[in-house]
Amino acid sequence: MGLVCVCAILGVAALAVTYFIPRDRMKENVWTSAIAMHKEGLGSHIWQDIEETMLDIYTDGLIINVSYTETKDGIRDILLGTHVEVDGRNPMESLYQVAALSNDNYRVKNYGRYWHGYQVLMRPLLCFFAYSDIRQINMILQLALVFGFAAVLAGTKEKVFIVPFFGMYVFLSPVSLCSSLQYSPCFYIMMLALYALLTGREKLTGTGRNYLFLLTGVWTAYFDFLTYPLITLGVPLIFCLALDGSRLPENQRSGWKNLFLHTLSWGTGYVGMWSSKWVIASIFTEENIIYDAFAAIAYRSGYFIEKHTYYDTLKLNFDVINTKVILPAAICAAACIVIFRMVNHMAVDRKLLPVVGTVLAVSVYPFFWYLLTKDHSCSHSYFTWRELGISVFGILTAGIIGIQKSAEKNGA
Repeated sequence: MGLVCVCAILGVAALAVTYFIPRDRMKENVWTSAIAMHKEGLGSHIWQDIEETMLDIYTDGLIINVSYTETKDGIRDILLGTHVEVDGRNPMESLYQVAALSNDNYRVKNYGRYWHGYQVLMRPLLCFFAYSDIRQINMILQLALVFGFAAVLAGTKEKVFIVPFFGMYVFLSPVSLCSSLQYSPCFYIMMLALYALLTGREKLTGTGRNYLFLLTGVWTAYFDFLTYPLITLGVPLIFCLALDGSRLPENQRSGWKNLFLHTLSWGTGYVGMWSSKWVIASIFTEENIIYDAFAAIAYRSGYFIEKHTYYDTLKLNFDVINTKVILPAAICAAACIVIFRMVNHMAVDRKLLPVVGTVLAVSVYPFFWYLLTKDHSCSHSYFTWRELGISVFGILTAGIIGIQKSAEKNGA
């Protein structure tokens, strides 16, 4: 927890530094951004009627609103996520009223239970770029990360894992992923964790990996708005287990041990970093952010005030997925695996079972997440469905491990 405390202090310091950026430097780009988001409107899609391509203009508006809003109380701005609201309008429309229409009839509201760490990047970016420009930069960076990772992976003996990686990436709907600021933090954190695991696969010890997963949890709590945070644990963890499994270590129990320790490390970083914000904000402002956070947890979990069942949550998240495309693709992939095995008369190596078992165990993590966050995952299914990317990556990875090792055993 000492490392988490250090990260919390550095997190506050980083936010404080960004508030030295003159607000006037952002004014023109925020004006342009507010008009662009207003024209685009809430609930817009990249491709009409394809729910995976729905954007979150509401939260993107909040991100720019918080990044642009300053009051006379700098401590509150840094710690409480202050933003303007006009006549009960949503954050995006409120930003449009204030930044584009110069409406001075607004009030300042707080959103203190989140870190709003995105400001560390957004405030400098808004000095030079508008919303549309940042989207384009986002697309370039994401594509560079994806194809860069694939290129590095292709140069290793683990290149076979390119298949599940691209399967998961396509499932996440890249066109909307890069077009919404809200959806991006978890993707970047997941990719950076994958890079670290791949490049450090020969050097990272078990302790080193635990620290990596702890920091991944910290970064997720700092930058994310509770979109699909578990993917920053699930996908890197499956990749980590797959890298170990591809070498078939003699001690098969090590996979389950690593699964537990890495999950615990991520959870410690995520919960520790997030809760530290509540404590810091409550101490240095007059707001009771701790109470606010626990009230939100009670509400969003869906257990204290039950509005939705677990079945509702699963149905809504699965309904977002375009089954006209995804289901046939999954059936074809499964058929290819079966045919490949039959043609090559492959036998299953029993040593693979613990490895595949750990990978498949992580693949069900999204279902536990949906169970713990019933109301939130139900109300925000238009982005929480991406947690299922863990399951897609895990199932494809398990299949690839089975084919690869069976082929090696049978001399294929």
